[in-house]
Amino acid sequence: MTRQTMKRITLILLAVIILTNTFGQTDKHGNPVFNNELISEEKFDDFELTSSYYTIDNNISNKGSSVYVSDKPTVTDYLKFARELPSNFFIVHQGQNVMLMIMLMSEIDDSNTTLFYNILNPNNGKSMQTPCNVFGEISEKRADELLKLKVDTTAKIIDLPNNEKGLLFNDIVYRIQPYDKLKAEVIEITKQLLVPEEEIKDPVEYIKKETIGGKLDFNKVLEAENQSFFLYDGIAYNKKDFAIYLWGKKVKILGISSSKKAVKLWEEINDRTLTSSEKKALVNGFNSKTK
Repeated sequence: MTRQTMKRITLILLAVIILTNTFGQTDKHGNPVFNNELISEEKFDDFELTSSYYTIDNNISNKGSSVYVSDKPTVTDYLKFARELPSNFFIVHQGQNVMLMIMLMSEIDDSNTTLFYNILNPNNGKSMQTPCNVFGEISEKRADELLKLKVDTTAKIIDLPNNEKGLLFNDIVYRIQPYDKLKAEVIEITKQLLVPEEEIKDPVEYIKKETIGGKLDFNKVLEAENQSFFLYDGIAYNKKDFAIYLWGKKVKILGISSSKKAVKLWEEINDRTLTSSEKKALVNGFNSKTK
């Protein structure tokens, strides 16, 4: 067995941890089984990124899979599986040393789709959730696989405004989440989370330095997004307020102890008072799920 093969086996075994912690699906023996395929392995300056995709095929009608649905799934079953179950996950590592495990999750409430990442550090068991800003009602990989499986023979990819793509499936159009943008966001999140501790010994000074034009300037992060509103935890935010929501979430992770202090710090940095909607967004971000 080659060293590269051993490395892949180790990473696959460690991926079981995130599946158990964030998805909770196990077989009758208590083992998580959600078949997947490797997409890519890439090296960056400070880490390596292994990207994988949870397939529809070999899961939806596979009794050996913990996400088995039926021997003969319906068109509705396929769509529900494709949209509601995790599609992509990423392992951040150096060799066999896994640093972070990142899984894209979705919550669908009627016509509203909320996307977020579950992020786990397997070395200390700590996990957190953070919003996904690359919107889509179905992932690009799932859309491609549905077409390949010919579940709906009339299904096709169509052009949408703003150079976006949609999947016409069962006579309804679903906006496609582009994989390249998703992976790019995962890489940026990883870079932020792997900032050496010595660079942020003083969280307040770090936040002051990076909020305008730096790593905590979420207005810049959202510039490339074409959507006008972002739905998270059942609340719709405009782009400006959502940037403040993300800032509130991040400064809590960096060690700011209360939303009241976060509000005061934001106003000091930006030299103005938050509006009521901005303040609500900041507080909601600060109090959002993270641990």
